[in-house]
Amino acid sequence: MQNALRTYLRKRLAAFGYMLGAVVIALWRRPIAEELPTSVHLLVSSSSWHSGLLAAISFEFHSKKRWRLHIHEDGSVTQEQKAIICNVLPGARIISRMESDERMASFLSEFPKCETHRNRHNFFLKFFDLQAFVQTEKCIVLDSDVVFFRRPNEIIEWAKSEEKSCYYNEDTQEKYFSPRKDIEPALTFPLWPRFNSGLVLIPTSAFDLGLSEKILTEFEESAHHPQFFEQTLFCLTASALGKGGGLPKKYEINWGYLRSPGAVCRHYVGAFKYDLLYIEGASLLFLRLLPTLFKNVLRKSLSIVFSKSGIAAFLAVVVSS
Repeated sequence: MQNALRTYLRKRLAAFGYMLGAVVIALWRRPIAEELPTSVHLLVSSSSWHSGLLAAISFEFHSKKRWRLHIHEDGSVTQEQKAIICNVLPGARIISRMESDERMASFLSEFPKCETHRNRHNFFLKFFDLQAFVQTEKCIVLDSDVVFFRRPNEIIEWAKSEEKSCYYNEDTQEKYFSPRKDIEPALTFPLWPRFNSGLVLIPTSAFDLGLSEKILTEFEESAHHPQFFEQTLFCLTASALGKGGGLPKKYEINWGYLRSPGAVCRHYVGAFKYDLLYIEGASLLFLRLLPTLFKNVLRKSLSIVFSKSGIAAFLAVVVSS
């Protein structure tokens, strides 16, 4: 009975948070700000596009920067959802599954294991498709279940600098396709610890399809947890580069109900991650953006009133009354 009540309350609170997130999405306007020469890549589906928008909005709002956004959709996103994404994030590059499939057929033609795995599971789109579409020297991988709460100074400094290092969201435990002790003998370098691919800062020159092909060939049959191949490939890429490391703890992965005080962002994980994302992340984002959203509404209302059609409609109402 107690568990059922807890589940009911969690779902109700999450629904309310979703509604607040929808208000943010409806009223948000991308900032006119300095654009950094770094691309940001998000993979979204028909079930995660909404939270993906909140991830992008929270990132741009708190960074006070405009990023070169690339939204990769997995083929399930509807035309209506794509239209909302385009309206909320004008200037963002929307990459459809059809377009990416056509590009990747030639991009991975010399790497059959990479192509097979890329077509097998959508998680691989985040790793392989990024490499085909990125046009900047540095890129950021941002999952749809990450929400920012403060200015990400470390990310901004990395994007503006000439530094060619890789940084990542450090997990609470290691989740690779097999234990580290089974993978490292096949490598000439050690694997970085507790790598999580929910938030990754990486120079594009670090990607090596040859290394990915080798690892997939060697371990595809013996992998303990194939669902973590994509994350392990990101880790292998960063570990081979050997420059950088984990982001500070304030870029957190948190299994609890609430974020830690002072957290810059939170990567929501676990069985109830989207419930918690909307209960905490979307609600706090709404409160933080409330003055900005109010200004957007006021600005739009005034533009309507002072337009020719608006004035005519206003005078017609006055005369009729």
